[in-house]
Parts: sequence; structure tokens; C-alpha cells
Amino acid sequence: MVIEKPQKIHSIHVLRGVAIIMIVFSHCLGVFKNTHLIANSYLFSFLNLFCFNFTTFFVLIAGFLFQHLTYKFDTKTYYLSKFKTVVCPYISVSIFCFIFFHYQYLSNLPWYSLTESSVISSIIRMMLTGTQLLPLWFMPMIIIIYLMAPLLYFWSKRNLIVAGLIAMFWVVMFTKPDFTKPILNLLHYGPVYIIGMMIKQNYQTIIKIVKDNLFLVIFLFGLCLFIPFAYRYMSHLGVEKLYYDTLQKIILFILALYFLDGLNHKTNEGRLYKFFSYMANISFPIYFIHEIIVLELEQLLYISPLGYVIKTDNGWLASLGALIFLVSTLIASVIIANIITLIFKNKAKYLIGGIR
Repeated sequence: MVIEKPQKIHSIHVLRGVAIIMIVFSHCLGVFKNTHLIANSYLFSFLNLFCFNFTTFFVLIAGFLFQHLTYKFDTKTYYLSKFKTVVCPYISVSIFCFIFFHYQYLSNLPWYSLTESSVISSIIRMMLTGTQLLPLWFMPMIIIIYLMAPLLYFWSKRNLIVAGLIAMFWVVMFTKPDFTKPILNLLHYGPVYIIGMMIKQNYQTIIKIVKDNLFLVIFLFGLCLFIPFAYRYMSHLGVEKLYYDTLQKIILFILALYFLDGLNHKTNEGRLYKFFSYMANISFPIYFIHEIIVLELEQLLYISPLGYVIKTDNGWLASLGALIFLVSTLIASVIIANIITLIFKNKAKYLIGGIR
């Protein structure tokens, strides 16, 4: 039996580009560390809240594409691909971090000990939790999800509507845990992956529902954004124990799919599409590289005559500074990624992830 290859979904490709930009922006906002910024500036507070947790987009996209590509799923091929493009760059970037960011700490430890921290135990702990570099917390969790691929493939053949709806309630009740706890992160983001699969499985139905209830969906998104924003300035809302950030991004993702659906039915040659397409193609190298760039730029700013800006309590200045950091980080990350690719050719995917 011949299995027809599904059509490429350009909207998902664009959203991958959007997601990596927003993830980098959230880390650039984190450079400005004045604890009064959120209290003093609605603008900085809004950017901080809106840009937070775009990791959800990456997980949704991963689940969506897994469901989209089940027609060619093969366990051995799938595991080998993920080892090359996920595990190998994770190891190589981690080695860089151990040498350049953790050498002083590790050099003061014994190589091996059963009773105290050692070089080996510290490296294993960081690799299992992704704490060697801020964005790498995501890697142990997503690797576990990839290991579950045969089970997810089995589920992909079932109707996922009920599972997806239950997952949406779950991510509100089960708060996103500390980033150093991969198993708890799996319990939070694993259902998000299922939601991504469910959205692909019922894509046309969901697009129609959004079209027929557009203002309601926008209202729900606004509500999920407003409640945590308002709670920063008000107390006793009665809903503070619930977690809205992930649900907010899920609704935003669905809205974005609706508004970008037209891309899937035409040839896309516009400059804006090409920009986001390129960012999507290079998103994995940017993910691995960008925080290193952010840390270096932060250090350069700190020792410069403008070092005081890092501690500013002016929200407009901090927001502008974060935007400049974003542009600088993206440019530097793209240049470095292309240099590494130019030097190592096809082997670059083992170092920083592949450029599509």
C-alpha cells in the first residue's frame, strides 16, 4: 500500500522561527536584574510575562510534527536521528560549558568519591538535570519524551480529543516546576506534547472551531494573560494557585495556526516569511548557542561605562536594552552557527544541532 506524504505545513515552520526568537528574548530580558522592574514598569512586566514559557511552543510543535510524520515512523531510524541531532549536540555543548563555565568549580573537586561531590558525580548530575547552562534544562525532559516514541506512536492511532482536553486542565492544575527537575517537567510538558499531537490530528476541526468562535478564543487568551499580570499588582484574586502561563501559550499557538493557515495554501516568497523560515531552519543551533552569547554580552556590558544599565529600574530603558540584546544575540548566534557549519560541514549537527 502506498502511503501519501502529507503536505508541508508552513504555519508550523513559521511558528518555530517565532518560538526561538521569543525564547531568546525572554533570556535577554533576564539580563536586567533589578527586582523592582516588574513593580515599576507595566511594559517590562508585560514583556516578561508574555515572552515567558515559549518553550511550550517548541513542545507543541514537536508533538504536532510527530503526529504529522507518523506515516514514516520507524523506531530504529527515529532513535538514531534523535541521537545525532539532539543527544550529540547536547553532549558537545555541555562539554563546552564544563570547560568554560564550570572549570573552576570542578577543578576543586576530587575526580571520584562515594561520600562527597566529585567531578564525575557533578557532571552526571548536571547532564541529567540540564543545569550546566540555563536553556539546557529542556534537554533531559525532551529526551525522555523522545524515548517514549513507540508509546506515543501507539497513541497517535487513537482519538486524542479527550486526552488533549484533559491535558489542558492538567497543565493549569500541575504548576510548571523548577527547571532543575526533569521528571516533574516531563509531567507538565508531556501532556503539552499530547496536545500538539491532538491539534494535528484534528487540525481542520480546530481551525473551524476557532473561526466560528474567534472572539471567544481571543477572550480566553486575554484572560489567561491578564490574570497572572494582574496578580503581580493585586492580591487575593482567588485564582492564584492555578497556573495559566502554559495554557496561555497553548491558546496563542492555536490562534496563530488559525491566522497563519493561509500560508499552507500558497507559495510563500515574501521577505517576512523568508526571515521566519530562516530562523526556523537555524533554530536548533540558536537554541544551543544563544545563552552563551547572552552571558558574554552581559559581561561586556557590565564592565563597560554603561554597566549601570543592567541594574536600572527604568522599565523602558530595560526593555530597549533587552531588544538590543535580542538583535545582537541573534546576529552573533547565526554568524557562529554558520561558521561552525562552514568548518565542519555535515558534522556540525553533532556539535550544535542541524541547520534545516
